[in-house]
Formats: sequence, structure tokens, C-alpha cells
Amino acid sequence: MQNFVTEETSLYQQLFDEMFDRFNLSAKVVAKQAGVSEVLISRFRKGKADLGTRKFLALLGAIPIEAREWYLSQLLGTKPGVSLQKLVSAASAIERVEIINLIAHSFLEDRKTTGTSELISSAV
Repeated sequence: MQNFVTEETSLYQQLFDEMFDRFNLSAKVVAKQAGVSEVLISRFRKGKADLGTRKFLALLGAIPIEAREWYLSQLLGTKPGVSLQKLVSAASAIERVEIINLIAHSFLEDRKTTGTSELISSAV
């Protein structure tokens, strides 16, 4: 079993903690919306536990858009409101390949829970 306890808080955890304080977010509300435990959020914010990708993305999805934009802009060093098209255009070839892989993986995950015709109609 993997040990997810870390010695010090990582930047993404520090920023996550700061985001909760800055935007006055309720761990109880976010935990309920994301389907994770409030204890896990607390441990993550303090650097005592890490999250898997699914739980991390679920938490980001449960956070108001203003807070999410602030968090991602701080984490990635970009300004809120920067267009995705500009970011992709500025990406290196390797980064673009990673972007395509992430998008493809996302569609594969969606396809497991959604019919192909529903995916096509939602994309149009």
C-alpha cells in the first residue's frame, strides 16, 4: 500500500488551503458536493495526506468558479481569464501531446458512463 503522508506541505496543498481561507469555503459543503470526507480535505490542506486524481478533480469541480480560477492561476502561474486556446498555442510539442492524451482519456472515461450518441450531441 502506498504511503501518502508527506513530510512538508506541497505548493498545491498550501494554495488549496489558502483558497479555502481566501474565499471563505466550507470544507463540509465542498466535501459533500465532491463526495469526499471532510477529514480528507483537512488532512490534504495540512499536508498530512495527498489525494488521487479523481478526488482532487472532484474537489476542484465542487469549488466555486472564482475560487477555482484563482487556485489554478496561482498554481500554474497564469492570470485568470487567459484563454485555453492561447495556452495551447503557447505550449511546446510535448505539452500539446500531453493535452491531447488528457482529452482522449477524459472522453474514454465519459464513454464508460455515457452513450456515444450522448457524447456527440453534447459536443455539438
